[in-house]
Amino acid sequence: MYNNNLRAGKCFFSWQTKFLGGNYMKRKILITLTTMSLLFTINMKSFADEIKNTQTNISNEQSVTSGYINTISVNFRKEPSLDSSVYYTLDKMDKVDIIEKEGDWAKIRKDEKTGYVYTKYVSEKKDDIEVSSMSLENSNKMNVKATAYAGDAITSTGTVPKWGTIAVDPTIIPYGTKVYIPKFDKVFIAEDTGSAIKGNKIDIFMDTQDDCKAWGVKDLEIYILV
Repeated sequence: MYNNNLRAGKCFFSWQTKFLGGNYMKRKILITLTTMSLLFTINMKSFADEIKNTQTNISNEQSVTSGYINTISVNFRKEPSLDSSVYYTLDKMDKVDIIEKEGDWAKIRKDEKTGYVYTKYVSEKKDDIEVSSMSLENSNKMNVKATAYAGDAITSTGTVPKWGTIAVDPTIIPYGTKVYIPKFDKVFIAEDTGSAIKGNKIDIFMDTQDDCKAWGVKDLEIYILV
C-alpha cells in the first residue's frame, strides 16, 4: 500500500513538473517572439524615418539655385528681419545658394551658414549684374528724368514687374534693352511703358508706393548696353 501511494505521488509530481515546465517554455517562447516583433517594428520605423529624411534632404538640395549679390554690399542676417543680428556683410558678385524666396526676403546659404538678405539684392543670373566686365565706352550714355511706380499689374511685354524692371518709351529705348543705372550699380531691363513715359524719361519699378513717393523725380545718367 505504501509503495503504491509512493508511486502515485511520483507520477503526479512528474506530470505536474512536465505540465508546468511546458507552460513555462511556451510563455518564454511567446515573450521572445513578442520582443523580437517589437524590436523589428521599431527598427523598421527608424529605417523608414531615415529614408524619409534622406529624401527630404535630397529634395531640398535639388530646389537650391545659385545666385549672386547684385549690390555693393548687403547685410547677411540670421533672421528675415531688419532687427535681426548679422553674420557679416556680403559684397557685390559674392556667390550664394538661394534656398527659397519668402516675400521681401531670400533665404540663402553662404559658407555653411543659412540666413537672409533682401530678395532684390540677390540675382540668379550673373550676366544681369556683371557690369564691371562690360565696356561702357561702347554703350550709349543718356540723361533721363526718372520717376517710380509700383503695383502688381502685368507689364506691356507680358512679364511680372520686379526690382530691375523699368518702363520706357520704346521708340527711344526698345523693349528688352539692358540699361545700366550707376545710381544703383545695377542693370535694369526695359519691359514696360506708360502713357506719360515719352522721350528721355524712364519709370523705375519699386516695391511699394511709399518707396515711389520717397523717390519722387530725379535726373539720372544711364547707359544703354549694347
